[in-house]
Amino acid sequence: MKAEIFDIKRYAVHDGPGIRTTFFLKGCPLHCLWCQNPESMHREQEIVLTQIKCIGCGACKAACNKLDNTLRLPKSQCTLCGKCIEACKTGARHFAAKLLSPEETAMLASEDKLFYDLSGGGVTFSGGECLTHAQFMEHTLRLCKESGLHTTVDTCGFVPFETFKRVLPYTDLFLYDIKILDPLRHKEYTGQHNSLILSNVKALALAGANLILRVPLIPGYTDNPEDINAIGDFILQELHNDILRIELLQYNRLAASKYGNSTIYNDGGPGEYPLPDLTPQTKEYISHLSRILSDKGISVFCETI
Repeated sequence: MKAEIFDIKRYAVHDGPGIRTTFFLKGCPLHCLWCQNPESMHREQEIVLTQIKCIGCGACKAACNKLDNTLRLPKSQCTLCGKCIEACKTGARHFAAKLLSPEETAMLASEDKLFYDLSGGGVTFSGGECLTHAQFMEHTLRLCKESGLHTTVDTCGFVPFETFKRVLPYTDLFLYDIKILDPLRHKEYTGQHNSLILSNVKALALAGANLILRVPLIPGYTDNPEDINAIGDFILQELHNDILRIELLQYNRLAASKYGNSTIYNDGGPGEYPLPDLTPQTKEYISHLSRILSDKGISVFCETI
Protein backbone atom coordinates (compact mmCIF):
# COMPACT_ATOMS: atom_id res chain seq x y z
CA MET A 1 0.00 0.00 0.00
CA LYS A 2 1.53 3.31 -1.12
CA ALA A 3 0.28 6.85 -1.63
CA GLU A 4 1.18 9.55 -4.13
CA ILE A 5 2.95 12.27 -2.13
CA PHE A 6 3.69 15.37 -4.21
CA ASP A 7 5.49 17.45 -1.60
CA ILE A 8 7.13 17.13 1.82
CA LYS A 9 7.54 20.40 3.69
CA ARG A 10 9.94 20.30 6.63
CA TYR A 11 10.03 22.93 9.36
CA ALA A 12 6.46 23.98 8.55
CA VAL A 13 4.99 26.42 11.08
CA HIS A 14 1.48 27.04 9.68
CA ASP A 15 0.13 23.48 9.60
CA GLY A 16 -0.54 22.89 13.27
CA PRO A 17 1.30 23.66 16.52
CA GLY A 18 5.08 23.96 16.70
CA ILE A 19 7.58 22.92 14.03
CA ARG A 20 6.13 20.25 11.76
CA THR A 21 6.76 18.07 8.74
CA THR A 22 3.83 18.25 6.33
CA PHE A 23 3.12 15.56 3.75
CA PHE A 24 0.96 16.59 0.79
CA LEU A 25 -0.99 13.76 -0.90
CA LYS A 26 -2.43 13.84 -4.41
CA GLY A 27 -6.12 13.59 -5.16
CA CYS A 28 -9.02 15.81 -4.09
CA PRO A 29 -12.82 15.48 -4.43
CA LEU A 30 -13.16 19.27 -4.59
CA HIS A 31 -11.97 21.51 -7.41
CA CYS A 32 -11.91 24.90 -5.71
CA LEU A 33 -11.51 27.91 -7.98
CA TRP A 34 -8.71 29.18 -5.74
CA CYS A 35 -6.91 25.87 -5.20
CA GLN A 36 -3.45 26.46 -3.69
CA ASN A 37 -2.13 23.08 -4.84
CA PRO A 38 -3.48 22.47 -8.35
CA GLU A 39 -0.92 19.70 -8.85
CA SER A 40 -2.92 17.72 -6.28
CA MET A 41 -6.25 17.74 -8.10
CA HIS A 42 -5.70 14.40 -9.84
CA ARG A 43 -4.70 11.40 -7.79
CA GLU A 44 -2.73 9.61 -10.49
CA GLN A 45 0.92 10.23 -11.31
CA GLU A 46 1.70 13.06 -13.76
CA ILE A 47 4.72 14.71 -15.35
CA VAL A 48 4.97 18.38 -14.47
CA LEU A 49 6.54 21.06 -16.66
CA THR A 50 7.60 24.08 -14.60
CA GLN A 51 7.32 26.86 -17.15
CA ILE A 52 9.74 29.31 -15.53
CA LYS A 53 12.53 26.73 -15.70
CA CYS A 54 11.92 25.75 -19.33
CA ILE A 55 14.33 27.32 -21.87
CA GLY A 56 12.58 25.79 -24.89
CA CYS A 57 15.66 23.88 -26.05
CA GLY A 58 13.58 20.99 -27.43
CA ALA A 59 15.65 18.23 -25.82
CA CYS A 60 12.47 16.72 -24.36
CA LYS A 61 10.80 16.66 -27.79
CA ALA A 62 13.83 14.92 -29.26
CA ALA A 63 13.52 12.26 -26.55
CA CYS A 64 9.74 11.89 -26.96
CA ASN A 65 8.38 12.47 -30.45
CA LYS A 66 4.82 12.51 -29.09
CA LEU A 67 5.29 16.04 -27.73
CA ASP A 68 3.75 18.79 -29.86
CA ASN A 69 5.25 22.20 -30.56
CA THR A 70 4.13 23.45 -27.13
CA LEU A 71 6.14 20.56 -25.61
CA ARG A 72 2.95 18.90 -24.35
CA LEU A 73 0.86 15.90 -25.32
CA PRO A 74 -2.61 14.50 -24.67
CA LYS A 75 -2.93 12.56 -21.43
CA SER A 76 -3.98 9.40 -23.29
CA GLN A 77 -0.62 9.33 -25.11
CA CYS A 78 1.67 9.77 -22.08
CA THR A 79 3.06 6.47 -20.78
CA LEU A 80 5.01 8.14 -17.93
CA CYS A 81 8.20 6.59 -19.27
CA GLY A 82 10.21 9.57 -17.99
CA LYS A 83 12.34 10.02 -21.12
CA CYS A 84 11.47 13.71 -21.33
CA ILE A 85 12.52 14.14 -17.69
CA GLU A 86 15.87 12.47 -18.30
CA ALA A 87 16.48 14.68 -21.35
CA CYS A 88 15.55 17.97 -19.66
CA LYS A 89 18.67 20.07 -19.08
CA THR A 90 17.19 22.50 -16.56
CA GLY A 91 15.07 20.27 -14.33
CA ALA A 92 11.90 21.86 -15.68
CA ARG A 93 10.28 18.42 -16.00
CA HIS A 94 9.70 16.06 -13.10
CA PHE A 95 7.23 13.51 -11.84
CA ALA A 96 4.51 15.16 -9.78
CA ALA A 97 4.66 12.69 -6.91
CA LYS A 98 6.66 10.03 -5.11
CA LEU A 99 5.09 6.75 -4.08
CA LEU A 100 5.72 6.14 -0.37
CA SER A 101 4.57 3.40 1.96
CA PRO A 102 3.25 4.09 5.48
CA GLU A 103 6.52 2.76 6.89
CA GLU A 104 8.62 5.04 4.68
CA THR A 105 6.43 8.02 5.50
CA ALA A 106 6.49 7.46 9.26
CA MET A 107 10.27 7.01 9.13
CA LEU A 108 10.71 10.32 7.29
CA ALA A 109 8.42 12.04 9.78
CA SER A 110 10.41 10.68 12.73
CA GLU A 111 13.68 12.12 11.44
CA ASP A 112 12.79 15.53 12.87
CA LYS A 113 11.40 14.33 16.20
CA LEU A 114 13.91 16.43 18.13
CA PHE A 115 12.46 19.61 16.60
CA TYR A 116 8.92 18.46 17.34
CA ASP A 117 9.74 17.72 20.96
CA LEU A 118 11.43 21.10 21.47
CA SER A 119 8.63 23.10 19.83
CA GLY A 120 5.51 21.07 20.59
CA GLY A 121 5.27 20.17 16.92
CA GLY A 122 4.71 16.99 14.96
CA VAL A 123 3.58 15.64 11.60
CA THR A 124 0.75 16.96 9.43
CA PHE A 125 -0.99 15.32 6.47
CA SER A 126 -2.51 17.57 3.84
CA GLY A 127 -3.19 17.59 0.12
CA GLY A 128 -5.21 17.55 -2.01
CA GLU A 129 -7.32 15.60 0.37
CA CYS A 130 -5.18 13.18 2.33
CA LEU A 131 -8.20 11.22 3.58
CA THR A 132 -9.01 9.96 0.10
CA HIS A 133 -6.14 7.56 0.92
CA ALA A 134 -8.05 6.05 3.85
CA GLN A 135 -6.12 2.83 4.37
CA PHE A 136 -2.75 4.52 3.93
CA MET A 137 -3.67 7.28 6.37
CA GLU A 138 -4.96 4.90 9.05
CA HIS A 139 -1.78 2.82 8.89
CA THR A 140 0.59 5.81 8.71
CA LEU A 141 -1.04 7.73 11.54
CA ARG A 142 -0.93 4.65 13.75
CA LEU A 143 2.81 4.26 13.07
CA CYS A 144 3.39 7.94 13.83
CA LYS A 145 1.55 7.67 17.14
CA GLU A 146 3.55 4.56 18.02
CA SER A 147 6.68 6.67 17.46
CA GLY A 148 5.42 9.31 19.88
CA LEU A 149 4.59 11.96 17.27
CA HIS A 150 1.82 14.56 17.50
CA THR A 151 -0.44 14.04 14.46
CA THR A 152 -2.55 16.53 12.52
CA VAL A 153 -4.89 15.94 9.59
CA ASP A 154 -5.64 18.91 7.32
CA THR A 155 -8.91 18.11 5.54
CA CYS A 156 -11.67 19.58 3.39
CA GLY A 157 -14.06 17.14 5.08
CA PHE A 158 -15.54 15.73 1.88
CA VAL A 159 -15.02 12.02 2.60
CA PRO A 160 -17.29 9.36 4.17
CA PHE A 161 -17.44 9.64 7.95
CA GLU A 162 -16.29 6.03 8.10
CA THR A 163 -12.89 7.35 7.01
CA PHE A 164 -12.80 9.79 9.92
CA LYS A 165 -13.68 6.94 12.28
CA ARG A 166 -10.67 5.00 10.99
CA VAL A 167 -8.18 7.80 11.66
CA LEU A 168 -9.76 9.41 14.74
CA PRO A 169 -7.95 7.18 17.28
CA TYR A 170 -4.57 8.23 15.83
CA THR A 171 -5.21 11.93 15.13
CA ASP A 172 -4.44 14.57 17.76
CA LEU A 173 -5.79 17.51 15.76
CA PHE A 174 -7.96 18.17 12.71
CA LEU A 175 -7.51 21.34 10.65
CA TYR A 176 -10.94 21.47 9.06
CA ASP A 177 -11.86 23.76 6.16
CA ILE A 178 -15.22 25.53 6.23
CA LYS A 179 -15.33 27.58 3.05
CA ILE A 180 -18.90 28.85 2.93
CA LEU A 181 -22.25 27.66 4.30
CA ASP A 182 -24.45 28.40 1.27
CA PRO A 183 -24.67 24.97 -0.46
CA LEU A 184 -25.34 26.34 -3.95
CA ARG A 185 -22.44 28.75 -3.88
CA HIS A 186 -20.26 26.07 -2.34
CA LYS A 187 -21.01 23.80 -5.30
CA GLU A 188 -20.39 26.65 -7.73
CA TYR A 189 -17.00 27.44 -6.20
CA THR A 190 -15.78 23.91 -5.39
CA GLY A 191 -17.77 21.50 -7.56
CA GLN A 192 -19.55 19.87 -4.59
CA HIS A 193 -22.32 20.66 -2.13
CA ASN A 194 -21.24 21.04 1.49
CA SER A 195 -23.82 18.87 3.31
CA LEU A 196 -21.33 16.03 3.84
CA ILE A 197 -18.65 18.49 5.03
CA LEU A 198 -20.98 20.04 7.60
CA SER A 199 -22.39 16.74 8.85
CA ASN A 200 -18.86 15.35 9.26
CA VAL A 201 -17.62 18.28 11.33
CA LYS A 202 -20.67 18.00 13.59
CA ALA A 203 -19.97 14.29 14.06
CA LEU A 204 -16.29 14.97 14.80
CA ALA A 205 -17.20 17.55 17.43
CA LEU A 206 -19.63 15.10 18.99
CA ALA A 207 -16.89 12.44 19.03
CA GLY A 208 -14.63 14.76 21.00
CA ALA A 209 -12.09 15.49 18.25
CA ASN A 210 -9.76 18.47 18.62
CA LEU A 211 -10.86 20.86 15.89
CA ILE A 212 -9.45 24.02 14.39
CA LEU A 213 -11.75 25.37 11.70
CA ARG A 214 -10.10 27.27 8.86
CA VAL A 215 -11.76 29.68 6.43
CA PRO A 216 -9.85 30.58 3.24
CA LEU A 217 -10.79 34.20 2.64
CA ILE A 218 -11.23 34.58 -1.12
CA PRO A 219 -12.13 38.18 -2.07
CA GLY A 220 -15.73 38.38 -3.23
CA TYR A 221 -16.30 34.66 -2.73
CA THR A 222 -15.88 33.66 0.92
CA ASP A 223 -14.94 36.87 2.71
CA ASN A 224 -18.33 38.59 2.89
CA PRO A 225 -19.30 39.62 6.44
CA GLU A 226 -22.66 37.88 6.05
CA ASP A 227 -20.93 34.58 5.29
CA ILE A 228 -18.54 34.91 8.25
CA ASN A 229 -21.50 35.71 10.48
CA ALA A 230 -23.28 32.57 9.22
CA ILE A 231 -20.21 30.45 10.01
CA GLY A 232 -20.15 31.95 13.50
CA ASP A 233 -23.79 31.01 14.05
CA PHE A 234 -23.07 27.48 12.79
CA ILE A 235 -20.22 27.13 15.31
CA LEU A 236 -22.48 28.23 18.16
CA GLN A 237 -25.67 26.43 17.19
CA GLU A 238 -24.41 23.21 15.58
CA LEU A 239 -20.98 22.72 17.16
CA HIS A 240 -21.86 24.40 20.49
CA ASN A 241 -18.56 26.29 20.18
CA ASP A 242 -16.75 22.99 20.84
CA ILE A 243 -13.68 23.91 18.79
CA LEU A 244 -10.21 25.07 19.73
CA ARG A 245 -10.50 28.12 17.51
CA ILE A 246 -11.28 29.32 14.00
CA GLU A 247 -8.56 30.65 11.73
CA LEU A 248 -9.18 33.22 9.00
CA LEU A 249 -6.69 32.69 6.19
CA GLN A 250 -5.85 35.82 4.24
CA TYR A 251 -5.94 35.41 0.46
CA ASN A 252 -2.66 35.16 -1.42
CA ARG A 253 -1.70 34.52 -5.03
CA LEU A 254 1.31 32.32 -4.32
CA ALA A 255 -0.22 29.38 -6.20
CA ALA A 256 -0.80 31.29 -9.44
CA SER A 257 2.60 30.30 -10.85
CA LYS A 258 1.68 26.62 -10.53
CA TYR A 259 -1.11 26.85 -13.08
CA GLY A 260 -0.53 25.85 -16.68
CA ASN A 261 2.49 23.75 -15.72
CA SER A 262 1.27 20.28 -16.63
CA THR A 263 2.99 18.41 -19.45
CA ILE A 264 -0.29 16.75 -20.40
CA TYR A 265 -3.47 18.45 -21.53
CA ASN A 266 -7.16 17.72 -22.23
CA ASP A 267 -8.20 16.06 -18.94
CA GLY A 268 -4.77 16.54 -17.42
CA GLY A 269 -3.42 19.28 -15.19
CA PRO A 270 -4.89 22.70 -14.44
CA GLY A 271 -5.09 25.43 -17.01
CA GLU A 272 -4.61 29.11 -16.34
CA TYR A 273 -5.22 30.52 -12.87
CA PRO A 274 -8.99 31.19 -12.76
CA LEU A 275 -8.89 34.19 -10.38
CA PRO A 276 -6.16 36.45 -11.81
CA ASP A 277 -7.50 39.81 -10.68
CA LEU A 278 -7.97 39.28 -6.94
CA THR A 279 -5.83 41.04 -4.35
CA PRO A 280 -5.32 40.19 -0.66
CA GLN A 281 -7.60 41.77 1.93
CA THR A 282 -6.30 44.57 4.09
CA LYS A 283 -5.43 43.97 7.72
CA GLU A 284 -8.28 46.28 8.69
CA TYR A 285 -10.83 44.24 6.73
CA ILE A 286 -9.67 40.95 8.22
CA SER A 287 -9.81 42.52 11.68
CA HIS A 288 -13.41 43.47 10.96
CA LEU A 289 -14.24 39.87 10.00
CA SER A 290 -12.43 38.63 13.08
CA ARG A 291 -14.50 40.86 15.35
CA ILE A 292 -17.72 39.38 13.93
CA LEU A 293 -16.65 36.04 15.37
CA SER A 294 -14.98 37.22 18.56
CA ASP A 295 -18.07 39.26 19.46
CA LYS A 296 -19.95 35.94 19.49
CA GLY A 297 -17.48 34.53 22.00
CA ILE A 298 -15.60 32.42 19.43
CA SER A 299 -11.81 32.14 19.64
CA VAL A 300 -10.31 33.58 16.44
CA PHE A 301 -6.82 33.62 14.97
CA CYS A 302 -5.72 35.43 11.83
CA GLU A 303 -2.28 36.16 10.45
CA THR A 304 -1.93 38.87 7.81
CA ILE A 305 0.89 39.74 5.44
